[in-house]
Amino acid sequence: MCISDRSSLLSVMRRFALMSILFMLMSLAGCRHEPTPQELAETTLKEALEALNRGDYDAYLRSVDFGTEMDSAQTAYMKDLLRQHLGWRASERGSVVSIEMKKSELLSDSVYMVYYQYHFSDSTKEVASQKMVRYGTEWKIRLRN
Repeated sequence: MCISDRSSLLSVMRRFALMSILFMLMSLAGCRHEPTPQELAETTLKEALEALNRGDYDAYLRSVDFGTEMDSAQTAYMKDLLRQHLGWRASERGSVVSIEMKKSELLSDSVYMVYYQYHFSDSTKEVASQKMVRYGTEWKIRLRN
């Protein structure tokens, strides 16, 4: 094999390798994972609970299904209740270190029961559950039956 044949062979091999890499990247880009309803319900709940724990009451309340719209007095009352509850919980257990989604049960087409666990700074854990309801493409926390 002469030198010119070798360089053209290397050139072809480089192009083939580049084309293979591009094809693989394009294939991966087309395989985006669409979240399942279960994943969306769990994510909505986790984001709402994290907002609540960092004191973002407005973000938490936007994630709750109250059945009707609340006026500003009702919203202020709910924020005060949340503040009191978080203050009590912090005095009993310390701060929330993490929230772990444990499992979800499909109750109907648009309702999941999500089980989760709080991990507190005093090393205690608390298991809780929350009903999540879908309205169109949005999931909300159901506080009432």
